[in-house]
Amino acid sequence: MQAMAIENGTLVAVEQPLPIPAAGEVLIRVAYAGVNRADLLQIAGDYLPPEGASPLPGLEVSGWVVAQGDGVHGFSLNAPVCALLSGGGYAGYVAVPAAHVLPLPAGIGLKEAATLPEAAATSMMALLQEGALKAGERVLLHGGTSGVGLLMGQIARARGAEVFATVGSAEKAAFLRPFGIRPMNYHTAPFGEHLLALTEGVGVDVIIDTLGGPALPAHLRCLRRGGRLVSLAMLEGSTIPAGTKMTRLLMNHLSWHGATLRRRSAAEKAALMAEIARIVWPMLADGAVKPVIDRCFALPEAKKACARMQERLHMGKILLEVQAE
Repeated sequence: MQAMAIENGTLVAVEQPLPIPAAGEVLIRVAYAGVNRADLLQIAGDYLPPEGASPLPGLEVSGWVVAQGDGVHGFSLNAPVCALLSGGGYAGYVAVPAAHVLPLPAGIGLKEAATLPEAAATSMMALLQEGALKAGERVLLHGGTSGVGLLMGQIARARGAEVFATVGSAEKAAFLRPFGIRPMNYHTAPFGEHLLALTEGVGVDVIIDTLGGPALPAHLRCLRRGGRLVSLAMLEGSTIPAGTKMTRLLMNHLSWHGATLRRRSAAEKAALMAEIARIVWPMLADGAVKPVIDRCFALPEAKKACARMQERLHMGKILLEVQAE
C-alpha cells in the first residue's frame, strides 16, 4: 500500500505491506485522512506515538471496512465508516480496534466524516468530561477556525453554551460569526481584555487551553467563580511566567485539568466513541453541527497540507484524499 512515512523530520512516500487486523480489529481501506497539529509535532520528532501504535502519522480516517479480526461483529464488508486512530492514517489501509470505529452519521459522506473522529473525541473529553460544561455556561476556545475549534464550538453551542473563540484575522472572525461563535482577534488586543470586555468583567465558566504556560495568568483572570481550565496543548510553551499568583485558583474555587487524547487507553477511547455516537451524531443528523472542510490534498501532497496547517492559514479541517470514493 501507499503511505507517507516520517524520515529525518520530513514526510516521504513509501510502499508498505497491508496491515493485518488482530483480534478485535477491523481493516479499513482509507478514503480520507484528517490532518491534525499532533501530526506536525510527530513529524518534527516532538510527539512520539504510543507504544505499539503505527509510526505513521494520522489520527483519524474515513473509508470502508474490508476485513475483520477474530471476535468482531456488527460491521458489514465495504461498509462506510470513520475511525479514531493512535496513528497510521496517512496510508492506504489501517487496522484499528473495532470499538474505535463508527458508521457514518446520517446524511454525512466519507469526505465530511473524516473531519470528525479526532475533533469530536477531543470535544467530548475536554468539554464534557474534564470541563463538565452545562447549558447556560460560557466557554472560551483558542483557534476558533481550526478543525477542532470549529467542531468544538458548534458542539458547545448545541449543548446550550455561549461560546467565545480567539482568531488571528478579521477574515477568520467574519468566517466564525455565522456559527454563532463570538470571535476575538488577538492581533487587535490580548484575548483576556477582549473576553472581559465582552462579558462585562464576569468571564467564563470553562476555558479549553491550547496555549500553555504563558497564558495561565490571563486564563485565571478570565474564569468566574467555580470555573474550569482544561489544558490540551502548549503551543506557546510550558513555562508559567515568573510572579504568577495562584490566589484566584483558591479564592474563586477554580479547577485546572490536564488532558490528552492519543495516550488514553483503548477502553477510554471506546467510551468516547460511544458518547460521540450518542451525543454528536444526532447533532450532525439534524444540522445543529456541520463538518467544515478547509482544503483537501492528495496523499502524496501531505507535506503541503501540513505546511498549510503550520502557517495557520486554514479555516476548517484539512484533509488528505487517499483513495477516491
